[in-house]
Amino acid sequence: MLKENLKRLRKACGFRQEDVANVLGIDRSAYSYYESGKTEPNITNLIKLARMFNVTVDEVVGNDVHTANAPLAVAEVAAEYDSQVCEDVKTMKDCTPDERVLVAWFRQTTNKKEIIELVKSHIEAQNAETQESEAEDAEAKNE
Repeated sequence: MLKENLKRLRKACGFRQEDVANVLGIDRSAYSYYESGKTEPNITNLIKLARMFNVTVDEVVGNDVHTANAPLAVAEVAAEYDSQVCEDVKTMKDCTPDERVLVAWFRQTTNKKEIIELVKSHIEAQNAETQESEAEDAEAKNE
């Protein structure tokens, strides 16, 4: 059941085997062994997988009746914070490989709100700089 759950959860989240392996710090082939049942992840990697797939460890290993429920799409999760953030992203499949890895790493952290605020303030500062630069360019054209 574990191997089927790993594959189903990974696909439901829109991750590639390489994305998952990256977060676990293992080779893609080592992760593919998990999905084929040749080997099983240790408890540390099970915890990382559960966080990455946004489910419980019980759900990953098949000890929960809720295993059939697919994890929420990225857009649904992001909507909790800011509906404008997720206009262009409906599922993980719409994300670039870097974005998928970023989401996977984000799911590993316990201080999500702090990270969201940090990224949000960074983007606001970036937008302010862009507006300043555009205003300066417009002013220079008028001179």
